Amino acid sequence: MDDETLVQLVYITIASNRKKVLKAFKGEDTLTPTEISKKSSLHKNTVSGNLKKLRERDYVYVINPDFSRPRLYRLTGKGKKILGLLD
Repeated sequence: MDDETLVQLVYITIASNRKKVLKAFKGEDTLTPTEISKKSSLHKNTVSGNLKKLRERDYVYVINPDFSRPRLYRLTGKGKKILGLLD
């Protein structure tokens, strides 16, 4: 594993909520914050905060940014790579 991938993996795994949000995408193409909340058992506000952090670091992106609700999120290539490395 290269250094950059290791740094990315550590960023996700040191925060259990970020890891739960990312793992909610397993087997899914797009998800709303509500769907992620249900799959991860996290409060919707917690999910939204973590999605913002994941979006800022290019793990997920919003496929319909012009709509405020429901926002649809999808993993980036980087997000898919890290998800594949999680247990």
